This record gives sequence, C-alpha cells and structure tokens, in this order.
Amino acid sequence: MRTGIDGDRRGRFWLAVAGLALLAVGPGLGWSRLSYHEAFVAQGGSEILASGSWSNPTIAGRPWLEKPPLPFWAAAAMGRLMGEVSPIAARIPSALAAIALALGVAFAARKRFGDRVGLLAGAVQATTVWAVMRGRLAEADILLAAMFAWTMAAFDRVRDDDEPNSRGWRWAFFLLLGLMSLVKGIGFGAAMAGAASVATLLWDGRLGGWRRFVHPAGWLVATLLTFAWPLLMLRQHGEGAASLWFMHVADRLGPQVGHGFFAGEKPGEYLVSLLAQGMPWVPLAILGGWLSIRRREAGDKLLWAWSAVPLAMVSLPGGRNGHYAIYAIIAWSTWAAIALDLLGDRLVAIGRPVARVRRLAVATFVLLAAGFGVGFGLIAPRFEHRSAEPTFYEEVGRLVPADEPIVLLYDDWDREPYPTPFGPIPHDLGVRLYYMGRRASWTINEAPPSLPPTPSVAVLARDRDRAALEQSGAVEVLAKGPEARWDRAFTLFRVRPDGARLARRIDE
Repeated sequence: MRTGIDGDRRGRFWLAVAGLALLAVGPGLGWSRLSYHEAFVAQGGSEILASGSWSNPTIAGRPWLEKPPLPFWAAAAMGRLMGEVSPIAARIPSALAAIALALGVAFAARKRFGDRVGLLAGAVQATTVWAVMRGRLAEADILLAAMFAWTMAAFDRVRDDDEPNSRGWRWAFFLLLGLMSLVKGIGFGAAMAGAASVATLLWDGRLGGWRRFVHPAGWLVATLLTFAWPLLMLRQHGEGAASLWFMHVADRLGPQVGHGFFAGEKPGEYLVSLLAQGMPWVPLAILGGWLSIRRREAGDKLLWAWSAVPLAMVSLPGGRNGHYAIYAIIAWSTWAAIALDLLGDRLVAIGRPVARVRRLAVATFVLLAAGFGVGFGLIAPRFEHRSAEPTFYEEVGRLVPADEPIVLLYDDWDREPYPTPFGPIPHDLGVRLYYMGRRASWTINEAPPSLPPTPSVAVLARDRDRAALEQSGAVEVLAKGPEARWDRAFTLFRVRPDGARLARRIDE
C-alpha cells in the first residue's frame, strides 16, 4: 500500500515518529552518572573547549586517537552552547541521533512500503532496546547508526528509476559515506554501507543502477572526508597513529575469541546479545523478514542486503561483539513493521473496527516509549552502582587544592590500560578526570611511585600502597573511597615528600 499523504498529515507523520523517540530517550537524560566510555567523550569535549584546539581530542593533554573526533566535537559544541560539557550536554547529540535514526528508518520504509509501514517502522525503531540504550549514552554507536540509516535511504533514492531528485540524493549518499569515517572507525561504517549497497545492486541485476553511482566528484568528496583527518593525525603524530589504528583492526579481526586487547563474545553469548538488542520486536521482525524474502521486490532486496551483509562482516571476526551488529539490525525495524501491518489487517478482517486497531497501536507505542523513558531515565539512576566512584572523585576534586598535583596509582589489580603511542591510558581515567575536574598524572605498576618535587602531593591509591608511599615521605589520609566493590575501593592520601628519603631512593 503506497499512498501519498498531504502536507499537513506528512508533518504529523514525522512529528509522531520524532515524538516517540524523544519520549523514549529524553526523560532524565542527564540524571545517571557517565560510564567509563562516556567519560572519555565528555572529558575530551571539555579539553577541546579548554584548549581551543579542535583538530583532535585529548585526554589529560595527551592525544586521544582511539576513535575519530566527531562525537567529541559534538559534545564540545553542545557544551559551548550550555556553558559546560555536563552529562546532559554530552548525551544530547546521542539523543538527537536516536531521533534522526527513527526518522531515517521511517523515511526509507515509507518509500518502498507505504505510509503505514513507514510510520510503524519509525515507531518500532524508536522503541527498540538498543536504540533507546545507545540514544541515552554519550558514545559513537548511535551517531553512526543514524548516519548509516540515512546513507542507505539516500542509496535507495539514487537506485530508484523514478526518483525526481536523484542528483541531490546522490550527493547526500557520498557525503554521508565519507562523514561516517569521522564517527567510530576509519572506513568502518563506509565499508558496511558500501558492501550492502553493492549487494543490493548485484541482486537488482540492472546496469542502469550501477551507472547512477559513477560519479567521480562524489567519490572524490567521500575519499577526502574519509582520509583528511587520519592524514592530519599522521602528519602530527607520525607512525604511532598508524600503528594504533592497525592494532585496533588486527585485534578485532583476530581468529580467536579473546584475542589481544579486544575480547570477543562466544557464539552463544553473541547470539543472545544480538537478539536481546532487538527486543521487544524480534519475533515480529523474524515474521516480517520471512514475508519479505518470499516477495523479493526492490524494497525487500534492500532490507535483506542491509541486514545480511553487514551482519556477516561483523559476526565472522574473532573480536565480534553484539553492539557492532546494531547497524545491520536497523533493517529489522521495517520487517517488524511489515508484520505489524499484516497483523492490523487481520484484526480488521475479523471484525475489529479500524479506529480501535489504530488506538491500540498508538497506545502500545506510547506506553512502551514512556516505559523506556521512565525506566531508563528516572528509575534506573536511583539504583545504579557506578555512581559511588564518581561521587568520590568529586570529593577528591573538592579536597585537593588547585595548586596541589594529583597522582593516580594503578597496578595489576586494575583492568589493562588502553595502549596508545603516547603511553598507556587507564580505562577509568576519563571518569576520574571528568569528575575531579582536574588534571592528574598516573603511574602503572611502580612501587614506590615517582612523585613530583613539590611540598605535598595528593595520591589516589589503595590502602596497601601506603607502605610504598611512606618511602617517599610523611603520609596523611584525606578520604576513603567507595567500597561497593572490593577491587574498586580507594584512599586519597597526601604525601609530603622527604628530601632525605628521596635521595636514598635515587641512590638505591
């Protein structure tokens, strides 16, 4: 059913999809504490504003090249608008991306399957577990997902023989193809979108479809957008940046689960993670996918290539992880919408009034979106355990004078640090720096630690480190950290270095 709608109804169509997504991701967006991954984005955004340098993010002044810079730029830009990179400022770009994702899915589905399926697809995407969770986190995944959806929507417009604005959509396709490399990984999103596009064109079997993508200027722009930032970083930081990116790719493509720094999920864990992320719509998506593959029209070919090809690309490597598959399961929302549309027709066929079926659908989606919003945004923060550490770090920031240096001690009890060309960076460094609101230095497996030559030094360590600290001078306990986890209990010491003791250590 592919019927047109007038301008007024079209506006309500998009408002309904956007409103559902906002209801799911908006409530209490800044209430919960930042996770370890989010804190790197927020801290990187804060340091961009403090330094005024936007070329690449830094953590504690060191270049942070683990991820491309767009999420950090978005957090910094929102922080500038709001006065600081607060948790809500860091997360607003993700919430906006979740809304854009739902709109992109609705747009693509409406083109091929009509108004009802388009509206249902957008509503399903807005109320899918992974989209709600990622839309509430200051991370790169939802930003890339939104761009991925619109890239595929633009591709489908260019591929269409009857598209009146194919030139504009062709430029949109190439721009998005290049911009995706600024979000999560160099070429990661473009490789999946490109592979899905090629698979669709092969399935179409029409030479004219290929000709529409012979666009030298578009490919040039996409290439420049893909490689401009990496080349700038190589110029500034040399081979270290290239080795870091190569390590990320090689470790994730390793054949063994748990290979290298990036541990992958076992097949059973991966399958459970994959299906859980698509809830509550997975059963309907399976039904809709079956109906789609039997029909094999232009829209069905797009959905199957969109889902199957990227899913294979992220599932085969040893470093597979469920959240890498979210870009493939975007297509599931339209399959679920196809099944819901069929279910609605069946209810009408057995005598249920159309108005009642429509009210049931609206109530279901509104209650589900509101449940996500209230559950994730207003209730969950009251019970989260990760708030204890940030609260303690805020106390550290208050207790330590601005002119007193802070040293963080790490040892084998802690998770492996991130290997970077500029020295290892602890996995929780972003959280500590962000909530302390202070710069800090750190040592790893160094006992007794090297301390700066100042009258006093604040040291965040564990109780068992006190003996090593006393080799450097007089030690005073300023505060005790959270004890929610035995391996995450810390003590804030003040060490007043003793010159004679330091001299003996140097002689030894």
